Amino acid sequence: MLTCIPNRIDEKELRQPKKNMQQLKANMFFVFTGLLLLLLPQGVTAVETFSRDSEHRGIVDLSPFQIYPENRVGNGIYLDKKLLDSHPQRMILNITSIKNTKSYVYLFRAQNGALGLDIVKNDADGDARFWRIDPEFYQYSNSDFGIQRVFRIFQNKVVPLLAHLRTGAGVATSTNHAIFYHITDSKDITRTNSSGQQYTQKVYTFRLHLINRNFEKIQSLLNLPVQDISYRLKLKWVNEYSISYKLSNGKKETVDLRKYAPTYF
Repeated sequence: MLTCIPNRIDEKELRQPKKNMQQLKANMFFVFTGLLLLLLPQGVTAVETFSRDSEHRGIVDLSPFQIYPENRVGNGIYLDKKLLDSHPQRMILNITSIKNTKSYVYLFRAQNGALGLDIVKNDADGDARFWRIDPEFYQYSNSDFGIQRVFRIFQNKVVPLLAHLRTGAGVATSTNHAIFYHITDSKDITRTNSSGQQYTQKVYTFRLHLINRNFEKIQSLLNLPVQDISYRLKLKWVNEYSISYKLSNGKKETVDLRKYAPTYF
């Protein structure tokens, strides 16, 4: 806000010719307009029309991001004062980068009060997709760069799960839990078919990661390696404590997760 504090002036100074007064008003208008354009992050489109209090601080600095204005439906998320995204029916609350990409995932509250995630996709990231698994878990996949990541909403935050991994995928959820995997290894193995001919196949090793919805910490199931010739693994909950998966050879496995993470049940 710009506040103009007039100096104490003589009465004669107020009696200026009409023409001079009009010129003075015009000059002041241009000066104040110029100052507003310089000081506001997005020019006149970013003029704050809301009152401020402890819950509405105007600009929220999440360096290098900014949210403006705070806790208002229709607010915007900025990167170095450049608008990334805004939606008239959303209140943007937080944002995080997608590692090894130029895209971002942000947390918002809809008008009905529900939390959700959405993506600000950079064209440089090519063929990237982002979708919801359930209200708490989301999946990102980029086939051009071979990157897969899992995101979670937890305690009003957007949380990248095991962000250092490039192959986090296959999220399956139940009422109280979620599970996903990443590929720990891939190698070529020589095998012999029924005709005695040798052939080479690539075999992938998966590691499963278990989540209890009440906890932030992830339990990696180190003693449960899974191998298959497919680089995708379809996980499915059988009941509240067991999951199943089907291998490329048609074999179906069912695992009681209480044996590997008893404290999560």
